[in-house]
Amino acid sequence: MIKQLLSLLLFIFISTISAQQHKVNGSLHSIGADGLYKIKIPHLVRSYTHNDIRDFRIWDSKGAQVPYFIHTDDAETRISNFEEFKIISQTTIADTSSTYIFKNSKLKIEKAILLLSNYAGSKRFSLQGSNDQKQWFGLVNSQQLYNLTNPTSTSVYKIIKFPLSSYNYVKIIFDDRNSLPVNLLKIGTATTNIIKSKQDVIPAQTTTISQLKEEKKTKIHITFEHPEVINQVLFNITAPDLYNRTAIIYVLKEKKIKHEIHTYKQQLTSFTIHSNKEANFSLNSFFGKELFIEIENQDNPALEISSIEFLQEPLYVVADLKKKETYTISAGDHNLTAPQYDIAYFRDRVSDNLSVSEITSITLVEETDKEKVTLSIWQQPWFMWICIGFAAILVTYFASGLLKDMRKDDT
Repeated sequence: MIKQLLSLLLFIFISTISAQQHKVNGSLHSIGADGLYKIKIPHLVRSYTHNDIRDFRIWDSKGAQVPYFIHTDDAETRISNFEEFKIISQTTIADTSSTYIFKNSKLKIEKAILLLSNYAGSKRFSLQGSNDQKQWFGLVNSQQLYNLTNPTSTSVYKIIKFPLSSYNYVKIIFDDRNSLPVNLLKIGTATTNIIKSKQDVIPAQTTTISQLKEEKKTKIHITFEHPEVINQVLFNITAPDLYNRTAIIYVLKEKKIKHEIHTYKQQLTSFTIHSNKEANFSLNSFFGKELFIEIENQDNPALEISSIEFLQEPLYVVADLKKKETYTISAGDHNLTAPQYDIAYFRDRVSDNLSVSEITSITLVEETDKEKVTLSIWQQPWFMWICIGFAAILVTYFASGLLKDMRKDDT
């Protein structure tokens, strides 16, 4: 009987813990074509996952994990001033290969821009160089082109990179043994500009500015609705015209000294706000719901601050997704360790312009679970303690009975 009761208590305890798993769930937007996708992690998901997102998971419709790797380089390559190379030869061997030879009009090149018709899949290729089209030398043994679709156009630009060379002719050979040929429209060179995505503005729940006249400081207290990762702070200052102030950003921490709890300031960064520079300052280690800023005014009038913006650098994962498959995500189970996926070994094959998917329908499961817990009596904490107390009484009763029997046997 005691064993059965203890088993019941253990089941209740495990059920209570499992109700606190996966604090946030979401869905991926529908996938239009097979391939690698860059998925942005929204700040609400990051509020409930571990800082290194070790507990982030992608699931397919069958409940299997979808491998991914973390991608922090959010740069997008913009192509302009396209200059076409002349294609002097094109040959195709059915179910084997497609070969294009183009004339290099530059003294030295280390990349080429391909304009391809949209292609649902990836394509492996190799490169060779020659000065006379008779003797060919290797440039690239085997590389793969991914994400060969453009959602807003019928063609897509892809950049292929290779060692700096001065060959008069370059040959690109596409491997068609396991896939259909691609339609190569043009080969050329172009100006490529790296455009970084804008940082996300994280709204503050409250911003309270107060003047500490005796200390000659301005104190700003900021709170957020959820724990947030903040990477930069931007001040919008309207007056005075000229200023040069030192400032610090800190959080409040507690420590125990001789059985007493003491609150202290933990400084995160310090900086100087100057009227000739943009008031934009990095903050590398903040994750929380509350922070403080103090500005040294000395004998100057306080700065008139119209607003303060809090910025978060975007974070992405890259996963190989399939068309018409449905995917969900989960995060918040801090008992999980970082997953080990093979796809992480192929980071170097990721192109500059990946297809993008997004996480939608984000729900906080923790809040839903709390509602479910209140509906079941046996899941209530007070019920568990009653069971524990009842078990203790039973143990005491049977133990005392056993002691009495042992004393009778002794006599």
